[in-house]
Amino acid sequence: MAVTLGERIKDRREKLKLSQGYVAEQIGVSRQAVSKWETGQSEPTAENLVRLAEVFETSLAELVGAGKNGGGETGAQNSPAPQKPNLILRANLIKMAITAQVAFLFNSTSVIWQLRQPGVENEALYRGELAVSLVLLLCSSVWMASNHRWEADIARRRRNTRIELGYCCAQLCAAFLTVRFGLGLAGAVLMIAAACVYVLYVNPRFMGRKLTK
Repeated sequence: MAVTLGERIKDRREKLKLSQGYVAEQIGVSRQAVSKWETGQSEPTAENLVRLAEVFETSLAELVGAGKNGGGETGAQNSPAPQKPNLILRANLIKMAITAQVAFLFNSTSVIWQLRQPGVENEALYRGELAVSLVLLLCSSVWMASNHRWEADIARRRRNTRIELGYCCAQLCAAFLTVRFGLGLAGAVLMIAAACVYVLYVNPRFMGRKLTK
């Protein structure tokens, strides 16, 4: 007897020891919607299928039963139990990378502003601090970009990369304004506010990455 899509979703979720509520939260639907998918009362949309595959760390073809074993019971019994993805760790790593980038960007901005002041003392020390800060800023930016490797869907990964590039450009504009007009603490508040909007609104709304509970 052929295994239905709902049975595959339920089987995969139970193997990963994930609750319906947790899966629903990661995808952005209600727990009842996940329950209806598993019981065959309704089917997920194409976008939700892609997100399910990402949460379950499997390919879309295997999830819908287009794999080599067609999702049959024999293949499911013979395959090893999949490793449960640590989505909380991933979210924390993404937030840490974003926070590190903001911190090193503001530090670089502050040092540049100091160097622009007439008669600055210990200029060599400031230049050394700027060099270190810029290196750390580059590392944190690379760290942010590397976190997109967890996106299983290539098209979505490219879209999220473009969104993140736009966010980085916005932060650079805030840094420029801070240096140009000597905003100081106000510049820090501006950068922190941009990062909060990015984490709390842009990521879950447009990038499919829920970084907070």
